Amino acid sequence: MADKIKIMMIDDEKDLCDFVKLNLEESGEFEVTTVNESSKALEIFEQVKPDVVLVDVVMPKVKGTEVIRQLKRSGKGTKVIIIVASGLGEMVYQKKDNKWKWMPNTSVVRDRGDVIKEKDPEVASEAYGVDNFVAKPFSTELLVDAIKEALDKKRPQEVPDNQSVEL
Repeated sequence: MADKIKIMMIDDEKDLCDFVKLNLEESGEFEVTTVNESSKALEIFEQVKPDVVLVDVVMPKVKGTEVIRQLKRSGKGTKVIIIVASGLGEMVYQKKDNKWKWMPNTSVVRDRGDVIKEKDPEVASEAYGVDNFVAKPFSTELLVDAIKEALDKKRPQEVPDNQSVEL
């Protein structure tokens, strides 16, 4: 069997981390390490040496954007795939104008600071300088697709046998 893809998930939501770990590892393709305190992310990164880092942007103490900057500054972020998983997709059922509606969780959105308000994966990942983006809440299938898409982008492209390559 091929080596499992090592995932490191950095998110202060322990229940979400446990859920993602359980579902990804159940597939047999992934080995997942979770980190619930972003301040410990770089230290654990050194120990785990993951293939993919899945990082939340909004966290206490050290924001996900700062974790990404630290990884990139250290040179370690250039060798690993970084995917942002953000609550930009958070919707809550709340009352407005005497009617209940599904709306963005404004109390969360208001406090995001330097977090971008973009949900398009390509635009968001480019803005964060990462390999992909997934809006929370996400399904396991969507996350696996985002991981595999980012891995495919980073892998060298194979050239079919019937094509020549100029050197």
